[in-house]
Amino acid sequence: MRRLSFLHEHSAMLSVLGILLVMGIFGWALMGQMPFVRTALSGLTLGALYFMVAAGLTLIFGLMDVLNFAHGAMFMLGAYMGWQFYTNPTFLFGLFPLIFALLTGLTCGPLVGYLLRDYTAEDRTQQTVQSGLGLAGVLVGFLALNGLDIIGMADTAMVDMMNSANPLAEITPQEPLGIFWFRPLLMVAAGALIAGAASRPGDKTRMVSQADARRAGLGLGALLALTAAATLVRESGPVAVLTADANLRFFGALLVGAVCGAGFGAAVEVALIRPLYARPIYQVIVTLGLAYVLKETIQLLWEPLAYQMSRPPLFAQPGKAANIFEWFVTHNQTVDVFGVTFPSYRLFIIAIGILMLIALGVLMKYSRFGMIIRAGVQDRQMVEALGINVRQVFTFVFVMGIALAALGGIGASPFIPVQPNMGDAFQLQAFIVVVIGGMGSYSGAAIGALLLGLARAFGDYLALKYNLSPAIAEASTVIIMAIVLLVRPAGLFGRKE
Repeated sequence: MRRLSFLHEHSAMLSVLGILLVMGIFGWALMGQMPFVRTALSGLTLGALYFMVAAGLTLIFGLMDVLNFAHGAMFMLGAYMGWQFYTNPTFLFGLFPLIFALLTGLTCGPLVGYLLRDYTAEDRTQQTVQSGLGLAGVLVGFLALNGLDIIGMADTAMVDMMNSANPLAEITPQEPLGIFWFRPLLMVAAGALIAGAASRPGDKTRMVSQADARRAGLGLGALLALTAAATLVRESGPVAVLTADANLRFFGALLVGAVCGAGFGAAVEVALIRPLYARPIYQVIVTLGLAYVLKETIQLLWEPLAYQMSRPPLFAQPGKAANIFEWFVTHNQTVDVFGVTFPSYRLFIIAIGILMLIALGVLMKYSRFGMIIRAGVQDRQMVEALGINVRQVFTFVFVMGIALAALGGIGASPFIPVQPNMGDAFQLQAFIVVVIGGMGSYSGAAIGALLLGLARAFGDYLALKYNLSPAIAEASTVIIMAIVLLVRPAGLFGRKE
């Protein structure tokens, strides 16, 4: 009975794996060993890239029902931030003090609400005060950025620091501290004004407890210290990064890309998505507009050009490793895989996809937080009745989804060009992956990404061999989605509502 139950529960996955096994045997026999292995590895690489984007989207779209059409832009944002950090981090070190200062000011919201807990006002007066504080915060923020050469700092990454004879000579000097110091102070004031507007002075329906005020005070102190530290290391920070080991700098770029994506995702969820959870059409409009704004901002800072991020020495040593075990010693550019010479960095992309799948599986299935997420999706009111803040949980889910997309962007940067449109194609494929796998199923997203990656790779091979139009390979992913939905309308691992 247990065996029958297991087979019934995992029938979709076993069926897909069985079909792939049969097709693999026929492909090996008809194509030959080397073409088949090379094409299959290329398909696995594409599948891993698709899953990097779809892993976050399956959380945001599948679990939270948020139509985030800016997800591909987040993939692009992570790529640019990581690429900037790896080639020349002057831009990031110049902006970090202002970002931390703004966060410091925004942390004042609960403190303002607690201090004004006895203040009462009519609705019209409340709206006037809120509008005035919000407008003042925006104006002070623009004043803090006035005269700051942001585009000049962004230009520093256009020189590949790996190939520069003297990389430290390419660092653009930051503003002297004697001139710069007022900018973080103004940004703190801007954040405090915006936080004051968001706290709704005079609104008795939003009372702030002493515990919340105490936690906000601790956060305020920590962010003030972080702002001061970031201000002091604006000039020494880029030098320290560029003189560090290139492999460490690369893994630091992965971390920076994911953290920048997470921070931006938190701001988007709180400011734009949270008020629109019950309005899906507005979600589409807002996220489409956000994607457009991000793309135009990127083009303003780095121009609509394609940049190639160099691979770290860990994957760039000349020669070919006889196998993956030898590569751990030699760090060659290529590895022999079943007689096929394959780039070692592509194997790294496949490994990132596998690790991401394992981490998501452990988090969602075996952790308490994953249980809260699944319970909150099924019955939000019941979970809130247990004293759990579901709103904060959903914010974390959104942030985690954006961080995964941003991590995928910087992870793919040494493999695909870094350019403003790099996320568009991956976003479309990610939506197809989520639909094929089933809403909210990370294992379904992995299988869907595998199917699409292999279909695209073998479609390209057949189109090239028989001189067919490349559009046939591009259409293969849509054909697979149509077939899956005809057989299982809820997706391979989806459940009917």
